[in-house]
Amino acid sequence: MLVSELSHRVSNTLAVVQSMAGQTLRTTDTNQNFVDVFEGRLQALARSHNLLVEARWEGTDFEALVRSHLEAYLGDGPQRLNLHGDPVILSPDFATPFGLVLHELATNAAKYGAFSVATGRVVLTWTIDTKNDKRLLKVIWREIGGPPVSAPTRKGFGGSLIERGLPGCHVKREFAPEGLTCTLEIELPKEQDHGIEDRRIED
Repeated sequence: MLVSELSHRVSNTLAVVQSMAGQTLRTTDTNQNFVDVFEGRLQALARSHNLLVEARWEGTDFEALVRSHLEAYLGDGPQRLNLHGDPVILSPDFATPFGLVLHELATNAAKYGAFSVATGRVVLTWTIDTKNDKRLLKVIWREIGGPPVSAPTRKGFGGSLIERGLPGCHVKREFAPEGLTCTLEIELPKEQDHGIEDRRIED
């Protein structure tokens, strides 16, 4: 059973790596650019896996996932990242793609947005809501204090990954001059909770 489970997870991981390699190759213009971008995405994948291994592959805390992917962009300014939300545990199958989405958001912020200047910061909030008898995980990424931004003229793999990398997720990106706001809403089916366990702290 353990060997079968390991084989399943390795196959899934290799499929993700293969897809990343092909998509990255199609959207980079030099060999060095490919190496830099692909290496960053592999590191993002590795960070998610490390958290899952530490948790014995039972799932990982969403806030811990966020911090592991964004700490490299903060330098000596931890105040550049503000987090707020209820404790939420992501299943292994969901934590991996969510980690890649966080990596792409942070990379874009470092190139063009709030993390590209010393005065910029990111406010990340998340809630569990109920709508039409369905539970929704709502995550809002908001950039403040960065340079003026505008919508990209073309959509690369990173943008596609943000918008389509999470199964069952509705994504809205707003490129306001004062900063990007990205809202992700994931419907959690009652019978499976879509691989996410909501662990709220009761008073």
